[in-house]
Amino acid sequence: MSENWNAERLELIALNDTVVSFSRLFANTVRYHHWHQCLEVLYVEEGFGVVMVNNRQYTMRPGRMFFFPPFTIHKVMVDEQAQDSYRRTIIHVDQHVIAKTLRDFPQNQSWLLALSARGGQAFVADLSEIHSHLDALFSRYAQRAAETGLNTENVACLLIMLFSMLPQDREKMPESHRGIASEVMFWLEENYRHKFSLERLAQDLQKSRSYVSRRFHLETGENIHDYLNTIRLRKACELLLHSTLSIGEIACQVGFSDVTWFITSFKKGIGETPLQYRKSHR
Repeated sequence: MSENWNAERLELIALNDTVVSFSRLFANTVRYHHWHQCLEVLYVEEGFGVVMVNNRQYTMRPGRMFFFPPFTIHKVMVDEQAQDSYRRTIIHVDQHVIAKTLRDFPQNQSWLLALSARGGQAFVADLSEIHSHLDALFSRYAQRAAETGLNTENVACLLIMLFSMLPQDREKMPESHRGIASEVMFWLEENYRHKFSLERLAQDLQKSRSYVSRRFHLETGENIHDYLNTIRLRKACELLLHSTLSIGEIACQVGFSDVTWFITSFKKGIGETPLQYRKSHR
């Protein structure tokens, strides 16, 4: 496993007693695959690059809005020439609380439930034509968040406004050329429970080992083992939250042959032991 693999890789967002985390950020993009336990909304204001999500690649450019469901592994790769000017708004939402607030607005509640469905597909919309309106809206909410904070009603109103701007057919944006990385990601999703073999992966893709390893790193900025660990720990988190399996059984199910190594890797990646995670997040 790579020495630079660390706790930041998973970037689990803990909203605690709040219903939203609202940020307008410049540069300093996340450079690794990660996920959140809540719904994430990403609106790109400046910058170009690629968004990798659901084992697919989408072009990132100004005016595009991405919705990442909970536990969806994703990564934003900003073009090197645009890194210093990368500007975006990121919203993390406690979808459970807001869904209850929207019970009297069934269409909007349906939108929220669809966009935040566990295991659901990411949604991408091109809203560049109304960028000035979105910029004014986010500026106002950023000011309120800094001054008094955002309550449940504020967040519900914001989402209602955003949903009204989305294409009603919910059609996905065309994805970019997938390359070898997507094939590797699909293969790992199918085989993460088993002992990893680069030789077998390369044979299944009908490529050489060196080509698969080199191209995956070139396309994603990571090595295959790091991404495999991300998948395994994400799967472990879901089993800890939604099953009664023992720690040893979970370790085996997600591909760790040694329970001690599983606990060590989990603590390093999540910041808690598996038992601590189960108690604090269940």
